[in-house]
Amino acid sequence: MKLLKSILLISFLTLFANANDEKENKEVLKNLYEKVILKDVEKTLTSLDNLKTSVKDKDKKRTQERFINLVQSWKAVEAFYILGDLNEDFIDTPRYVDIYHNGNEDITKQLDRAIKSDDEIRIALFKNSTKSINALEYMLFAKDINKQRINDIAMAIINKIQIHIEDIKKEYIAQEKSFLNELKKANAIVINAIIQNSYKLKEWRVGDVAGLSKKYNGKPDKRRAEYYLSKNSAIAIEAILNTYKKVLNENSYKDFGDFLIKLTDGSEMKKLKKSLDKSLALVKEIKNDDLSNAKDLFIETNKLHVILFVEMIEELSINAKILDADGD
Repeated sequence: MKLLKSILLISFLTLFANANDEKENKEVLKNLYEKVILKDVEKTLTSLDNLKTSVKDKDKKRTQERFINLVQSWKAVEAFYILGDLNEDFIDTPRYVDIYHNGNEDITKQLDRAIKSDDEIRIALFKNSTKSINALEYMLFAKDINKQRINDIAMAIINKIQIHIEDIKKEYIAQEKSFLNELKKANAIVINAIIQNSYKLKEWRVGDVAGLSKKYNGKPDKRRAEYYLSKNSAIAIEAILNTYKKVLNENSYKDFGDFLIKLTDGSEMKKLKKSLDKSLALVKEIKNDDLSNAKDLFIETNKLHVILFVEMIEELSINAKILDADGD
């Protein structure tokens, strides 16, 4: 399956005509960078450290519990990933960590071969996909980490993911000053990230599973869920929604939702916050990670996407242009 590519170019040339307080805008962006982006990256590194300990100890129960923490922290990073817009060298890094909806290969067969192989692990796991979080899920939930070869492979995957996250952290730190010095560009990057990921949320993670997406209309299948094997798909969706909440509707600091309200009459943001809260409530109602009947959740996440992609842009009088779109 091709990865949907949609690059939204947003012009903020007249943005501050209705919001002269650039200082407040900079405060909001700094909050997002330090209280959301960097904090979630750090949480992911902590999750990986904890997971390494339980894998090393061959504690299957604790390992599977700690994998949930990794899913939550990584999805938060991925849901608001803007590093590729700050440094093109990091555009593809998330795909090295996470291959969901990226390609058609069956990594389970490749991992089974790696387990049976006598090759060194670095040679057996020669493809990036076999060192992803999806590969790790297979090793932790379909295999027995008490067996040394499997344990060693799982540890190698965790170490590789950790290298990628460390690289992401270092580059985010290096790019912070540049991000905060170009406010118009930063605002465009923030909106672009939210819009693109809101599409993936409603279409891939909910619609494809529930048979409500364009591609799988009328053909629900819970096996399309992101973490079907470990039954962490609803948890992943909840983590993504909570990330949107931290970006758009956080009470402890000025967030991007506060900034957008200042630019508009606030009506669209009120609708968005209501839909976000309803989506979070609905995902908590999912039983046994079965998203095949998640019609109400699809409706609400679709509302989120439409408000961001159509109504909010229109209200801001933003000039949007789709530069490239392909795939499904």
